Amino acid sequence: MMPDNQSRGMLETFLAYLVPDNNLWQYTQNKVIEAKQQGATYRDYHLDKANIHTYLAWQDPPGKQLHDAVKQRILNRSHPQSAIFLRWLQGLYEI
Repeated sequence: MMPDNQSRGMLETFLAYLVPDNNLWQYTQNKVIEAKQQGATYRDYHLDKANIHTYLAWQDPPGKQLHDAVKQRILNRSHPQSAIFLRWLQGLYEI
């Protein structure tokens, strides 16, 4: 069960809502699919995981962990679906 207690998927599926909707996010998703076509071995059900971690790998500095990405505002903390998750995350990591 996801942090909103309704959606199905992995944590990265939910966090995709927090990625700013910009050209880089669209480009990331396209390149992850292209990488799969070129032989990347991630499993299809890990597509959301591959997308978000690729997006974070292209930030400065690259490779932020998910909780750091929220804390440092790489991911959009003001998205309507983020309030419950952010409270849970802040409590978990004391941020």
